[in-house]
Amino acid sequence: MTPAATSLSTSPRCCAQSRSRHVLAGLLLCAVALLPRTVQAQSAAVPHLAAAPLQADWRVRLESDGKGTDSRAAQLVVLLGGLGGAEGVATAQDTVSWPVSGNGPYRIDSTLTPRGALATLLRRLHWVRTASGSVSGGQPTLLAASNQKGDSPATQVQIDQGQMRIRTAGEAASAALPPSQPAPAGLTDPLTLSWGYLQRPLPVKPFTVPLLINDKVQTAHITPQRVTLQWQGQDVACTLLDAQSAQSSATLRIWLRQSDGLPLQVELGMGDRYGLDVVQTLAGVPDGLQSVLAARRADPAH
Repeated sequence: MTPAATSLSTSPRCCAQSRSRHVLAGLLLCAVALLPRTVQAQSAAVPHLAAAPLQADWRVRLESDGKGTDSRAAQLVVLLGGLGGAEGVATAQDTVSWPVSGNGPYRIDSTLTPRGALATLLRRLHWVRTASGSVSGGQPTLLAASNQKGDSPATQVQIDQGQMRIRTAGEAASAALPPSQPAPAGLTDPLTLSWGYLQRPLPVKPFTVPLLINDKVQTAHITPQRVTLQWQGQDVACTLLDAQSAQSSATLRIWLRQSDGLPLQVELGMGDRYGLDVVQTLAGVPDGLQSVLAARRADPAH
């Protein structure tokens, strides 16, 4: 066979192989070009866990220290509370959205509900609160809060650029804005104070903070104490934050677990009239806690 014949006989095969190589190369180039977009699309399809939702359930009981000026009323309330048995007079639930990185927005919704037949007798005990703001380096800054007891309308607090406005929920949109007042630096509230140590060291020295109680700002002097709390049948090492204010006879005590800052118990003293304490005890470790604590352990600053 002549070279020309040989060339003519092999040319279709060579052309087919050449076309195959070109097609394969083209497919590879297309795949390389599309790869970053595919990765980006996959990343966008999987949401980044910016905040860990925590669901905390509490049992609530009433205690009297016998020092109230209206002791008979306090005894009656405690008697009614005793009807709740081991489960307590009420239940409470906190829904907490906390940034897993220690930086970002946070929100706490808390609802306290009287149990069973006591819901009617103690409807004033029904309590709905919220607190929200921003966390930086594990430390929260309060930006908004609301508080509602019983059938009363909620009071709402907004903090913006160092100014604080307090208004009543349900007001007409056309109503004039309430006058603003300076918000004290470091202002916090009981909810934020209770949950705000999940990603930072527990305090060891006394400190003072402006504390928002309902719609009033009080100067709270807080003394940390190393104590042991009986929780779920075991002695648990805690740091007790004991808050007192010269502006009110109401008190606030928070037991934080030393291992991770989880609030195990919160006691709200209602003042001198009744000598009555509302004691919330955590029913169990909330789901989502490990996500927050894992970020804390991964950050050397913590």
